[in-house]
Amino acid sequence: MLDTKTLSTALILILIIGSGLHLVNWRMHRDNPGAKWWALGLCVQTCAAIATALANAGGTPFMPLLMIFNSLALAGMVMLVYGTACFSGHALPRSIYAALGVLIVMGIGWATLIEPSASARLGVFGLVQFLSNSLILSRLGYIARRDGAMGVVVLAASVVSLFVLMGSLITWQLVSQPEIAGLYANSNVLVLALLTLIACKTTMIFGYLLLSSGYSQARLEQLALSDPLTGLPNRRAFERAVIQRLESVRKTDRLIALAIFDVDHFKQINDTHGHDAGDAVLRHLGRVASAAVRPHDFLARVGGEEFAVIFDVEDAAELVTAANRLRLAIEINHARVNETGIAVTVSVGAVLARSETGLDFSSLYRAADQALYSAKGTGRNRVVVGEVESMSLAA
Repeated sequence: MLDTKTLSTALILILIIGSGLHLVNWRMHRDNPGAKWWALGLCVQTCAAIATALANAGGTPFMPLLMIFNSLALAGMVMLVYGTACFSGHALPRSIYAALGVLIVMGIGWATLIEPSASARLGVFGLVQFLSNSLILSRLGYIARRDGAMGVVVLAASVVSLFVLMGSLITWQLVSQPEIAGLYANSNVLVLALLTLIACKTTMIFGYLLLSSGYSQARLEQLALSDPLTGLPNRRAFERAVIQRLESVRKTDRLIALAIFDVDHFKQINDTHGHDAGDAVLRHLGRVASAAVRPHDFLARVGGEEFAVIFDVEDAAELVTAANRLRLAIEINHARVNETGIAVTVSVGAVLARSETGLDFSSLYRAADQALYSAKGTGRNRVVVGEVESMSLAA
C-alpha cells in the first residue's frame, strides 16, 4: 500500500531528475525563452522538498524553518509559471504574480505561525499549486496547439481532469477529517495530494521538455532558412517555395511569376560609405520591399545585394505592374545611414511561365537572371520581363 513517505521520496526523485534534465535543456537551448526559469524553479522546488522531508523526519519540525521551506517550494512554482509564460510568448499580468506572492507569504505565515496546522498548510499549498498548475497547463496547451503537438494537449487535458478530480477528493477529505498530524501521517488526504502532485509534476516536466525540443528544432530550421542580415527567407527557402509553387501550378494550370532584383551600383555604395553602410542599405531595402509586395507574394534575399520574389499574378501585365510597384517603392524611399540619405535603385528581371512548360527551379531562375542582366545592360532602374523556353512575354 502506498504511504506518504514512499510518495514523498518518489516526488523528490522526480524533482531531482526533472531539475537535471531542465538544467541540460537550459544549457543546450539558451535561445529558448523560459528554459532558465524552469531549470531554476525546479532546482528551488527540489531543495525545498528535500529540506521539508528532512525537517519532518525527526518528528515535529521547527515551524519558522518549515514556513521558509514551504514558501520556497511555492516560489519555485511561480518561477515555472513565469518561465512558461515567457516560452508561450503571452506574458501574464504582473498582478497575477503579485497575487500569488501575497497568497504564499500570508497563507503560509498564517498556517505556520499564527494558526499552526498541517491541514491549513496543506490547504494553502494546494490552493497555490492548483492556481499555478492551471496557469502552466493552460500555457503548455496553448504552445502545443500552436506548434502542432496535439499529443501534449491530450496529455495536459488528462492531467487537468485528474487534478480537478483529486482536488475535489482532497477538499472532501479536509472537510471530513480536518486535522493532519504531519507530512508522514497516515492520511488519505496526503496520499491523494502527493499522487496529484506527482502526476502534475511528471506531466509538466516532460511536457515542457517535449515542447522545448520541438521549439528548438523549429528554431534551427527557421535559422537555416533565414537570412541573418535582413531576416528575410534565404535562397534555400526561396528555392523550396518555387518548387512548391511549381507543383501547385501544375495541378491548377495557373501561372508562376518570378522576379530577381538587385541594387544598382552597390559596389559604389560600399566604396563611398563603407561596408556597414552597405549592410544598412540592404536591411532598408528588405524592409521597403517587404512592405511593397502583397501578402501572397514571397520575398527572399538570395545572396549579396540580390533579392527575389514569387509574384501571385494572372498575366504579364499584372507582373509588370507588381514589379514596377516594388521598384518605385525602393526608388522613392531613400536609405538613411548616420543621418545621411542614400538614394537606392534596383533593376528587376522577371519571367512568367505556365504549368505545361515543365520547368524546374534552375531553368526558371536562370531565365529571370538573364532578364535581370538585360535590365542592367539597358540602363538600370527598370523592369525587364524575359522569356522562358518557348514562351515570349513582352514587358
